[in-house]
Amino acid sequence: MAIPEVEFRTYDISLSEPADRTTAGSIIDINNPLDFGIVNNTGSNANAGPRVCWFRAKDLKGNASISNMKFFLSQNSIFEGTGNEFYLDITSVWTQNKSVGEVSSGNPGICPQSEPSSNLQRMNGGAITGTGHNDTSQYIYLAININKSEPVGSNKGLNGGFKFCCKFDYSA
Repeated sequence: MAIPEVEFRTYDISLSEPADRTTAGSIIDINNPLDFGIVNNTGSNANAGPRVCWFRAKDLKGNASISNMKFFLSQNSIFEGTGNEFYLDITSVWTQNKSVGEVSSGNPGICPQSEPSSNLQRMNGGAITGTGHNDTSQYIYLAININKSEPVGSNKGLNGGFKFCCKFDYSA
């Protein structure tokens, strides 16, 4: 079977829960990276985010399911300094206006920077078996604490070396 066609979508956390996770928000890609906004870390550490996204199959390409999903930060070379912290909360619960503190104390709290054994499921559990609203991953809330030693400048998402990914198994 062919590899399923997948995407990440992002949505404004100040809004109510998306009514349709297949079309809500926007696709995250090289032309539309997940934007953490502007922060001022000149005097002290500064938080960026949170942002929310989810993973979904656009086309299963004849496969029956996507399972064993592993979400992690695969590259963070956008940051030159040390002491930056990357937070992750994976949950089936939509939290409007979730705070950085809520993300950092969520599950797993600290974003893995290497492939975990498994940490992401279909919304409300199990494997993704279709392409509809109920067949997306759980919500993935991300936040960053940028150390005050981080050089000041403009860093631009995927082009600047900040990448996350989801590895998964698929089967007929």
